Amino acid sequence: MRRWMVAAALLSGSVSAQVYSPLVLLKGQSDTTSLPALAQSVFQQSSARSPRERAEAIWRFFLTDGRFVEPGMIYHIAGWAYEEPGGEVLDPLKLLNSYGFGLCYHIAPLLESVFEAGGFADARVWFLTGHTVAEVFYDGGYHYFDSDMMGYSPLGTYGPIKQRPVASVHQIELDGSILTGKLVGSGQNDVANVDTPWYPADVRAHAIGDLAKLFTTIQDNWLFPEQRFSAGHTMDFVLRPGERITRYFQPEQANLKYLPYRFDGTEWREFPQELEQYKIKTADGPRSQKDARRWATGVQQFRPAPQASAVMIYPMPCPYVIIDANVTMTVGLPGPEDRVTVETSADGGRTWIQSGTIAGPYQGSWVAPAAVLTKSEHGSRNAVSGTYGYSARVSRTGGTLRELSLTTRFQVNPRTLPKLIAGNNTLEYNSSHTDRWAIPVSAANLLRSASRVDNASPVVSDGQTYIANIGKEPGGIVVELKAPDGGDLSGFDAGARFLDLHTGFAPDKVTAEIRKIAPWPLPSEPQSASLSWSTSVEGPYQTIWAYDAQLAWKDNQPIDRVLRWPEVDRQVRQLPKGTRSIFVRYRFRGLGMDSPRLAAIRSGLASRSPLLITHVWSENGKRHERVERISANEASKQYTIPIAPGTAARNEALILETVPEKD
Repeated sequence: MRRWMVAAALLSGSVSAQVYSPLVLLKGQSDTTSLPALAQSVFQQSSARSPRERAEAIWRFFLTDGRFVEPGMIYHIAGWAYEEPGGEVLDPLKLLNSYGFGLCYHIAPLLESVFEAGGFADARVWFLTGHTVAEVFYDGGYHYFDSDMMGYSPLGTYGPIKQRPVASVHQIELDGSILTGKLVGSGQNDVANVDTPWYPADVRAHAIGDLAKLFTTIQDNWLFPEQRFSAGHTMDFVLRPGERITRYFQPEQANLKYLPYRFDGTEWREFPQELEQYKIKTADGPRSQKDARRWATGVQQFRPAPQASAVMIYPMPCPYVIIDANVTMTVGLPGPEDRVTVETSADGGRTWIQSGTIAGPYQGSWVAPAAVLTKSEHGSRNAVSGTYGYSARVSRTGGTLRELSLTTRFQVNPRTLPKLIAGNNTLEYNSSHTDRWAIPVSAANLLRSASRVDNASPVVSDGQTYIANIGKEPGGIVVELKAPDGGDLSGFDAGARFLDLHTGFAPDKVTAEIRKIAPWPLPSEPQSASLSWSTSVEGPYQTIWAYDAQLAWKDNQPIDRVLRWPEVDRQVRQLPKGTRSIFVRYRFRGLGMDSPRLAAIRSGLASRSPLLITHVWSENGKRHERVERISANEASKQYTIPIAPGTAARNEALILETVPEKD
């Protein structure tokens, strides 16, 4: 088995880093780059103290439908939060920062993640075959809060609503009148016994009975007793010398968006579907069908210092989902033997796709866009779209090359940006001290990239891949992690999804629900899995997670309809001093595994470049800019931007750019 060329795989980081994860927020604004910080800000904004109050505060923060509540962070739309090869996006930081929209099967894991980040002992997700919901554990039991359909159900009829217990999924399974009993007349709820909003669209559509039926048809309700969301992504990024990132508050161009494509094992097709009933048109992009909320875009521009090398490789990591990219340059190619070629790699340098090539005689500017792989009715799929980083390789035979610029366009949720309003806007800047190199790895290429593989083989169907162990011995996969410059590491992240498939169900990437497969293994066969690490491929290995075949029930109410597909993410932040590489080992027996996640970490770093923060907005059609300079030794800073009272400011962009110390 070929060893992974980790130096290439880790090119998504920067060894010449200047400013680490610069963050600008309005004072009091929720920080969507950190789930614990987000949860605490939600509690603070709502003055929530008790567990009941805190659970409700998180539920309200994520209510989706702007017809019935003030438009907030997330809105409801189908078909747009999807990324190959994983499928429907279940990573909370991606959903919050790149998307800002989704369906119930996105929002329920998002709720679960923020509940747990907020300090609750547990939260979990149910699939009701038609709807996906979340529960949170407090006061000795689970309580169901639904931000997608916008409701929760207090139990009983006495006392203040906000002091009554909140029903669990299992309680509604056994008694559908917990929902239907809160109706008075046709299409009206009992305002004395529900909190607002209470499933307003369903009440209006006379559909509460149908909602109750989703719960009370118990046999097809499935519980995810372990973590449902993946947590392999972070919003860490680095601004290098000559790099700028601009985030707009709207699409830079009306038709610019991340258009997801689905691969079925044979063909690539647009994933969003036209739904005439709901007036959903793919050409409109992922805009809310209920209010004015929509997506936004951004652009990352890197102008590297000139190099005389014949082959140059530039990493282009991005914390947001990428739409497209290009490389521009001025070339001088005197004769036909002189040539420049640009390629991109989205898998850490394992494979390369040509963007373009040009031969002499030629003098002037040249643009090499990322290669278009699929064209369709509403757009195209290119060699870097749907990823969070790539590498660009520029090869030159003779001639000259100057004014090189690499441009990446991405999608961003504009509700995560600091929105200036009339009055004194207090802005807070903070930066990190950590460099993180995410590994672009999938179940399909993990085996080809590993340092060691034992008793493991891919299983592929309908464009979906998981890894299973072969025979009776445990399967094992070992992957080596290094820093791209060969220097010390201080930590790493490792994760994957493990799959109990003996029920004959497997995850369906297309629906985030279930698909039928041949049951494997027999229920009587032993099951085990673990994540561990070592500084040597031969070990010894330290275990950081192990599968527990016996479920523990916090409320002492066992559920016999479970999908044991735990999403496992572990962090190690204290490696032995002088560690240059580590080996992560995945082991599994009687379980499948997919969605591997890996990253190498170096902390204790300091920014080495000044930063310019530019806010762009307009007042009554007149453009305004405010530039704030952050010195290299400032890890945090507060500043104020005043806007005249009564002014309707239109926010346009937030720009971060490194500058030389002498500027």
